[in-house]
This record gives sequence, structure tokens and C-alpha cells, in this order.
Amino acid sequence: MNKKPRKEARPTRAPGRPKAGTDQASAYNNILMTASRLFMEYGYEAVSLQQIASLCQVTKASIYYHFSSKPELFTIAITRMMAMGMQQTTLRLEEPGTLYERLVNVAAAKMQQSHVDTETMMREAETYLNADQFAQIRDAEHRIFEVLATHFQREMDNGYLREAKPLLLAQAFTSLLMLANREDVRRMHDTIAELAEELVGLFLDGAVKHP
Repeated sequence: MNKKPRKEARPTRAPGRPKAGTDQASAYNNILMTASRLFMEYGYEAVSLQQIASLCQVTKASIYYHFSSKPELFTIAITRMMAMGMQQTTLRLEEPGTLYERLVNVAAAKMQQSHVDTETMMREAETYLNADQFAQIRDAEHRIFEVLATHFQREMDNGYLREAKPLLLAQAFTSLLMLANREDVRRMHDTIAELAEELVGLFLDGAVKHP
């Protein structure tokens, strides 16, 4: 009597692991970009992993396949977004033109999408992050300030800006741009470019070295 051949057992798949053939790198990047946008727009607590999963059209388990926890996803998403911001800021500040023109380009790019104040977001998230995660985000933020500070120092050296602490100027400039998140401030201006020009003008009026 012939026995039926035994069926080979199918390899098990870890819960949440994408099916074979799925572009895992693409899924990972999609989750990161979606999480970055939501966290920057609404803050830490208001965003759930289920929201992110729904927008990415994946399961919540798929997020856990790529990221061990919400704090880890938050840390990676925000530090990556800040790294991209640093690169874009560097490129715009290295372009030809006056400091005013280059800062207007930086400001307009930053204002294209409204987002929560970084300090507010970090105070909210600090409870959930471990010390290393918190430090990683602060380091990424500081690198953006350093890029701005380097260019402010150059303008001090050539006599355009009065002497001041360049990192303080960088932080002051970044804080001033947060005004663009206010709807009443945006309504005062027809375009983002117009608002960027006015805010940069206000900033430099207090920093330009007068005779």
C-alpha cells in the first residue's frame, strides 16, 4: 500500500513580518516618513501606532517587526527628519547670495509644513524616552544649530553681524520661525515667502552691526 507523500511543513513567519516578496526597505521607510510627519504635526502623545499603521496600510504588528516600541520609532523618525533638515539647511546656506536671501530660503522651506514646537514635543516625549533616546534627538537638533551658528560666525568675522554667541543666534532664529505655526500670523501674509522675508528681516534688524 502506497503511502501519500508527506507535505513539507511551511516555514513559520514571525508575527508582523512582511510576506515574502514585500519590499521591506520600502515599508520601513514609509513607516518612518509617516511617523515623522505625524509626530512633528501633532506631538508624541496624540499619535498612536495604530494611526501610523492605518496610514501606511500595514498592521500594527508590522510596525513592531521593524521597531521595538513607540519610543524607538519616535527617536529614529525624529532624528532622521532632523538630519534631513540639517542637510537641507546646509545646502541653502551654501548657495550664492546675501545672508538675508539665504536665510529667507531656509525659513520658507521650514515653514512649508506647520509643526509643533520642538521644546513642547520633547517635554511631552521625555517621560517615555530613555536617556539615550532623548540624547540622540537633542544631538540631532544641536547639529542643525551648529550649521546655522557656523554661518553666523562667518558673518561676524566679516563685520556684517555684531559680535554675539553664534549658537544663541541660531536658537533665536529657529525659535522665531515657530511663529509661522500660528494661523493668525499666516493670515497676515499672502504667501509663505512673504512671511519668511518679514521674519528674517526682523531677526537681522536686531543682529546687523550698525555704524
